[in-house]
Amino acid sequence: MEIKFSTDLQTILCYARDEAMRTGSYGVGADHVVLGMLRHRDNDACRVLSACGVDLDAFKAAIDAEVMGERSVPWQDQSLVRPTRGAAALVGGAAYEALRQGGHEIFPTHLLLSLVRHEKSFAADLLRERQLDFDRLFALMREHKYAPEVADAVLPRMEELLGPLGEQLTRLYAGADTQITYLS
Repeated sequence: MEIKFSTDLQTILCYARDEAMRTGSYGVGADHVVLGMLRHRDNDACRVLSACGVDLDAFKAAIDAEVMGERSVPWQDQSLVRPTRGAAALVGGAAYEALRQGGHEIFPTHLLLSLVRHEKSFAADLLRERQLDFDRLFALMREHKYAPEVADAVLPRMEELLGPLGEQLTRLYAGADTQITYLS
């Protein structure tokens, strides 16, 4: 079984690496993935959050305040920036959501659903404080046609997904050579 990252998700994951570097982290964590999603605002996950009344700028500022380091990672060290287990678990959960919905491509909405189930993420805590849990988000996604009706499918075990997804994530970061310039 093959599952792929959508173009939007690939963009978000590349931005996540950039966000980790901007905030001074050599490890791309789940919160950096959310910052990447917020940076790439033209996606269904951001539209869902906006529909739930989340101020995306305030959400980003709160996450930034939590993860911001004293110094950014130098651009020449970009090859040293790698996904953490938290980010891999978030992406693995998104893959599970895609498969659960009968798809073979991971979209930002799957990432958002995985996030609200993620236990070790500041961004997830912020959403839970707003009573944005899995059931509420999924219902809103279905109402606005961002998620199909869930069919009873035979799902692979999470361990079967994480190996290939981790490899895809590592290849994606290794292949991303576009330099981003941050304006101050």
